Amino acid sequence: MTVRDSLTDRAAHLHSTGEDFALLLSSLDTSYSAGRSMLAHGAAESIESENLSGCASRLTQGTWFGWLGYALRCDTEALPTDAPSYITLPPVCLTRFTQIEEAGLRPFPDAPLSDAVCFPAALASNMTRQEYLEKVSATIQKIHAGDFYQANITRKFYGELREDFSPADIFMRLCAASPAPYSAWIRRGDTHILSSSPELFLKITPDGHMSTRPIKGSAPASTPAQDLRRSEKDRAENLMITDLMRNDFSRVAKRGSVRVSELFGIDSFATIHHMSSTVEAELSEERSVPDAIQACFPPGSMTGAPKIAAMKWCSRMEAMERGVYSGALGWIAPDSCELSVVIRTLIIQGNRFEFQVGGGIVADSKPESEWQETLIKARGIAHALGIKEEALAAL
Repeated sequence: MTVRDSLTDRAAHLHSTGEDFALLLSSLDTSYSAGRSMLAHGAAESIESENLSGCASRLTQGTWFGWLGYALRCDTEALPTDAPSYITLPPVCLTRFTQIEEAGLRPFPDAPLSDAVCFPAALASNMTRQEYLEKVSATIQKIHAGDFYQANITRKFYGELREDFSPADIFMRLCAASPAPYSAWIRRGDTHILSSSPELFLKITPDGHMSTRPIKGSAPASTPAQDLRRSEKDRAENLMITDLMRNDFSRVAKRGSVRVSELFGIDSFATIHHMSSTVEAELSEERSVPDAIQACFPPGSMTGAPKIAAMKWCSRMEAMERGVYSGALGWIAPDSCELSVVIRTLIIQGNRFEFQVGGGIVADSKPESEWQETLIKARGIAHALGIKEEALAAL
């Protein structure tokens, strides 16, 4: 049986019964992901919190599945909050389940659904194309002024789905359009997190080995991957965030254990090439898994560098809380964890939805190119929702 047969269809059945669950589906083989899929159900207890520190002791009991929203940065870095997102959820949403089913990695089959389907009944954005271009230009000016080196400016799309939409259909379309090592479907009440993330935020093994693989640098899949590898702009962008993650790791790692095991690697996906680097370390014996998460949160690839200055500027430019986007998703156990970066992710609550795209802006960024990159990154979700790219570009 395929992963889809054994886990995705099982998740769809659980959804039909109204049961909460977490499906973590690995549908693309990579060197950095666990290559296994998990379906957790039978909720035993849940955590909803504004911070991670207040519930850290509960994470020593069992394995928890869920997400850590970007607003958690206000706890880890003591930053001011932004205006509420279109969909508002607690920054920490985790559930301990009684049943966990596992399967190995399998390629996800093509979704047997028509490209003509259109799920949204309404679609909007928190900024127009012109506003995005102006904000990117303003960011470049700030970089030249020395305020920071890089900032990840993002844009939110949101709206309402038709009453007959199916989360299972949307998830299968997303996986078919954009297979990823960290696909996920998490149901929590009337909230669904549908993700096809390619990016590892933090993996810790029971023996204390830590790894992260930040993505910075992108190019359309239609172009040669080697063009991205040779891009000085993308290499500079990637190096900044790799150094940032090395610094984050050093806060909780054994002295002298932090290392970059791969620099400027190229990962190719259905719609896009990404430049990624791998940072590894050994967790200090005096530090816990929640300590490591807090030291590294939010993912540096979603902020910029220096981290705090970049986050403050991004908040000013975006003027709306990112929500789950830019946070982390996956599982946390007492001595280990595996969390992806929440990108290429659709949030649904009731019949309302939102998703967000953006990119790292550096000194030699070109506003129009950055705009085009956001459309490329939105392709998987747009396909899943039946939205034409020109409809996104026109907002």
